[in-house]
Amino acid sequence: MILRSLFSVLSLSSNNLTSNVYKVTSPTTWKSILKISPCNIYIRTITVSTASYKSRTRTKLKSDFDSSKARIVLGLNFQSPEDAVPFYKLPVKTLVHIHNTTKEDVKKGFCKNRLYYISSRLKVPPSIVTEKLAKRTFIYSLSFDWIEKALDVLLEMNVSADRILRDLWVLKYHHETIYERLQRVKSMGVENLYPWMVRCSEDILNRFLAISQETKDILGDSVSKQTYLANRLNVSPDTIQDMCLKIPALKAIRVTKVKHFLDFLIAEGFDVEEIASKPRVLSASQKTVKLRLDRLRELGLNQINLNVLCRSKKDFKKYCESIESLSKEGETTAKG
Repeated sequence: MILRSLFSVLSLSSNNLTSNVYKVTSPTTWKSILKISPCNIYIRTITVSTASYKSRTRTKLKSDFDSSKARIVLGLNFQSPEDAVPFYKLPVKTLVHIHNTTKEDVKKGFCKNRLYYISSRLKVPPSIVTEKLAKRTFIYSLSFDWIEKALDVLLEMNVSADRILRDLWVLKYHHETIYERLQRVKSMGVENLYPWMVRCSEDILNRFLAISQETKDILGDSVSKQTYLANRLNVSPDTIQDMCLKIPALKAIRVTKVKHFLDFLIAEGFDVEEIASKPRVLSASQKTVKLRLDRLRELGLNQINLNVLCRSKKDFKKYCESIESLSKEGETTAKG
């Protein structure tokens, strides 16, 4: 009775199963099977058959699940299959929400899909925007009016499309907040505006503005950081350009750091010619350089090579150990 029920579930009749198995099974195999306890055969049959049934059921459920996703995605008005691909990775619940928002946008005449609206406003291909939007689905939770006004302000303030796309979180902020923050930064003479200036804390913004003002004071009539550095080191701008190619980290150093670091090194007894010949030191931490200078002077060194101050922690430690070793050898020789 149990076997017949099992065969019924698997869509097999007991007669067909017996007939087919008998045809493909050799007499020798049958002899081996007959030696096995009926109970063992029963258990093995159930195990194999049940596993097979579960596998087929799981495949069917997955197929139904994927087809449900496909139906929802098809209703999102994508203009090409490629634009839809990133959205297939989203959960069904999220897709349903996006579908409802899209349906409402179409009904009110806003757009067919916010993907294409943002793409047209930023003048960026949909194939690029779709990857970003699939990771920032909150865009479909904001009101259309909210997004429109936020984009209006950002673009009017000349925030580049690339920067907006990399930081879509800025669209969560009210358009008045966006305007107030960016206008405040712009009034300080900062031309390059970023979305993070809207999102950062008040303390971070104040620090940025203070550094910007100090940078402006330092540069004076100088056109750029490279020109300032060339003037301080008594070299040509082309020489500074070569330095930056050899040491890329120099490009990212703030003007304020360059000024304070140069002032510090000159105060420590290094002349500008020596600094210009070993500019890698400027990419190091001023705090680390100060500690290393103190350490080397403790070891009795007066003439210090700037390149030594830039070594890795491990190499600098070895260098100090070698000096200590030489000092001990010298003391031993003197006593002898």
